[in-house]
Amino acid sequence: MSQQESILLGFFLTCIVVLVAIALWLDRKVRRQDHDIDGLSEALKRSRIHAEEQKHRLAERSDLDQAKDEFISTVSHELRTPLTSIRGALGLLSSGLLGNVDTRAQNLLRIASSNTERLIRLINDILDLERMESGRAPVNLRRCSIYDLAREAVDTMNALADASSIRLELNSYAAHDANYFDADPDRILQVLTNLLSNAIKFSPINTTVSVQIDANIEALSVKVIDRGRGIPADKLESIFDRFQQVESSDASKKGGTGLDLAICRSIIQQHGGMIWAQPNHDWAKPDQIAQGTTFCVQFSRSVRAGDTARPNLMSPMTKHGEGLILVCDDDAGIRTVICEQLRRHGYDVIEAGSGEEVIALAHEKAMRNVPAPAISAILLDHYLPGLTGWETLRQLRSSPATASIPVIVLSVSSPTERPLMVGEAQGWVQKPFNESLLLGEIARVLKSNAGTGTITQHNPIDSRLTV
Repeated sequence: MSQQESILLGFFLTCIVVLVAIALWLDRKVRRQDHDIDGLSEALKRSRIHAEEQKHRLAERSDLDQAKDEFISTVSHELRTPLTSIRGALGLLSSGLLGNVDTRAQNLLRIASSNTERLIRLINDILDLERMESGRAPVNLRRCSIYDLAREAVDTMNALADASSIRLELNSYAAHDANYFDADPDRILQVLTNLLSNAIKFSPINTTVSVQIDANIEALSVKVIDRGRGIPADKLESIFDRFQQVESSDASKKGGTGLDLAICRSIIQQHGGMIWAQPNHDWAKPDQIAQGTTFCVQFSRSVRAGDTARPNLMSPMTKHGEGLILVCDDDAGIRTVICEQLRRHGYDVIEAGSGEEVIALAHEKAMRNVPAPAISAILLDHYLPGLTGWETLRQLRSSPATASIPVIVLSVSSPTERPLMVGEAQGWVQKPFNESLLLGEIARVLKSNAGTGTITQHNPIDSRLTV
């Protein structure tokens, strides 16, 4: 074999060795990739199984949350009906309508009334949270003034502050136009009154609770500052949870449901804002020990000059009523209480226990007194057996003889939950209501309808604002 052939043979052998090595390397590479792919496939399979398990758990949790919310809502609503009778009956007894009572009995009535109001507040607070967290309490945004709302809150809480020997002060460091922002004024007012109530409750006598307003181009802030015992650092956040108190004895000593601050946070979050608590270190003078707590509320707002404050939706209650009121409720106890309250204030009253009776009585009275109906207004229970309150209202509106009779709905539900019915009615009072609210709403509706012969629509009033 020549030298040239030997070189070629060596070259070919080298090439074969290199090719075999490359083939072996590629084989190992492919095997490794197949193994990695198998591992990824197994991981993906496990991930899919885990995702399905999580989805199933979330579905179960959602069902449980829905069942819990429905249970809370149902129980709370069912409690409203007996509480309406209890509250009204206690009010009538305390007024001396059934005769004077001795001091001991009066004290027992006071205790019963106080605890009834406490239970009503608890139910209202639970329903508030349930509606907000389920998305069934949308905010009705409109232009309003934070200063006007703070002034209204201070005026509302002055009586409570005076009784506790607490002074309330309101200071604004914002320009007039900077006070305006877009919000639901009733909800913001609820936050401010809750914060003031909390501050008064935990403030020592002869101290001051301050409300301070400030604003810049991007944000508006409100601070409620008290000089109370303060809140431990580890509880500055947890006090916004449900049923949380700084001390376990606060619920019995100070009263309250432990839901006010949770409601405040839900409302502020609905407005895209923030609320938090901080100790008063920034407000103490150098030679003083910091005491008390500052609750801070902050939300964005866009300034628009020339806006006006929201009108007051509450009309003053007349002292003496005139007219015939048809009271319809399937609960005989509630009818008895309402009728006694109305008669005490000068109204004539007739009763009905069903929607069918309402239709019959309204037509009978209307036919006897053409062209003007003898019935001045109808108090109509929303949840009636047989012909419901909604169906009764629609039938009244569809008949020319009864279409002009004002209807005030009595319901355990908030008016925001029944927008269609609100559009047909002229008044709405949420159970359990107090006497002044009921009489005030009747007076407002009768005044709006007097002499016009037409139905006047309005913004419904939530009875919880007066609890």
